[in-house]
Amino acid sequence: MRASGSLRVLTVVAALLVAVALTTARAVEELPKFKAGLSSSFLSSPFFVVLTSLTTQTARQAGLTWLQPTDAQSDPGKQIADIQTLVNSGAQGLIVVPRDSDAIGPALSYAASRKVPVIALDVSVHTGKAAMTVRADNISMAQSACEAVGNALAGKGRVLELQGDLLNSNGRERTDGFDRCMKTRFPQIEVIPRPTRWEQARAADATQTILTVHPDIAAIYMESGSIMLPGVLSVLRQAGRQGGPGQPHKIFLVAIDGSPYELAKIRSGDLDATVSQPLDLYARLGIEYLRRAVKGEQFVEGPTEHGSRIVKNAAGNLEDLLPSPVVTRQNVNDPHLWGNVGGPKS
Repeated sequence: MRASGSLRVLTVVAALLVAVALTTARAVEELPKFKAGLSSSFLSSPFFVVLTSLTTQTARQAGLTWLQPTDAQSDPGKQIADIQTLVNSGAQGLIVVPRDSDAIGPALSYAASRKVPVIALDVSVHTGKAAMTVRADNISMAQSACEAVGNALAGKGRVLELQGDLLNSNGRERTDGFDRCMKTRFPQIEVIPRPTRWEQARAADATQTILTVHPDIAAIYMESGSIMLPGVLSVLRQAGRQGGPGQPHKIFLVAIDGSPYELAKIRSGDLDATVSQPLDLYARLGIEYLRRAVKGEQFVEGPTEHGSRIVKNAAGNLEDLLPSPVVTRQNVNDPHLWGNVGGPKS
């Protein structure tokens, strides 16, 4: 299973690289080439494995001298040390996927003291300075998941909310967006939240516990399908809750990420919907913003040439918020979804 999973990741990365290469011609020769590196929050998720590999290859295609990416292993302290090491190794620019939106501050201050620009991917920066953060609109993604659940349940029932980690912006926003939408749009649906710290085992344990206490759970919202879905499906299979002849009504499942695995489970009927993050754009735009920042460009709020909008977060950092489509059986084979690049995966 591990070998086949690794092969799927490599296949996705290779296909995405072709797509990225075809869309990076804009003023490439005018941008500088330099030594740079990437600090990832954790690589236990297939999503971050693909993001790290894709960003690495995109950087190399752009002619950057790329240092070995680091893995903080979900430890904010280790990430600070990793970033300091990258800077001391001569990095003139950094891509960072923050583990903790606030705890990342000292690392960013260290980079700034050495005049090393930082571009953040996927997760907001709330302490310290990043030249730009490239991420999806997580509030909007959570609202889309809420609407999918609320409509499927006709506005009544219980839903298990498998949260990520409230220490980073994605966990907070995917929780807040979902909860506010539920209270406003579907007040008769009871939400049962359980934190998972972005760990598959915790998600599976929470699902098993809640199904035992509340066997009438009608839906499960996963704040990261690439991490949580395999464990959740295993629990539902053991509990006989995946639907089918002679089994209780299938639990409605919705997630966020849009990985090849999730799309395959939508095709098989095991997952009802997911919100697809634009992972390929994270890599392409992240490297482009980094090269522009090293060149000395200053970024401003407003619409972009690629159909998104740059906004300023509460900490004063700029964020390029990219749109994320909802994926169901109706559009699961859309070739523009990052999980389908290179062809649909069964």
